[in-house]
Amino acid sequence: MTPAYHISTDDGLISIQIASEIDLTDLYKLGKSILTSAAYDPELPLLMDLRGMRLDWQDEPVEPFVRFAIDNFSERPGSMAAVIDSEMSRELVAGIYWLSCAVGGTEVFDDYDQALKWLIRREFASAVPANVVRFPGTAATAS
Repeated sequence: MTPAYHISTDDGLISIQIASEIDLTDLYKLGKSILTSAAYDPELPLLMDLRGMRLDWQDEPVEPFVRFAIDNFSERPGSMAAVIDSEMSRELVAGIYWLSCAVGGTEVFDDYDQALKWLIRREFASAVPANVVRFPGTAATAS
């Protein structure tokens, strides 16, 4: 599967899915493509579904990609969640955890639904005043 991303200003979310082998050059190109997209908004939360991702990083230095990620994603106000799986190598999981700490505002999950729930709580729950009750698809009513 080709790495893909979707920016939805209507849903208020940037989603990335990588479920195949990828090298650092393609990962850099994906990141650059997101950042240069006309729809990119750094305030939107970012959900990275990395289940099934296998990183081929044997022939490339890691440091330039790490610098790119830190320089371009550590100052964004929107939260980020990464979803990993148990089939990933220990080295890749450790790298994802390390990078999530270095970038900040990022959590790593092994469950997609938990990652989405975390993003919703961080990004959307605080935007609704406590005296307003609103469920998706209904009009807001003040209590």
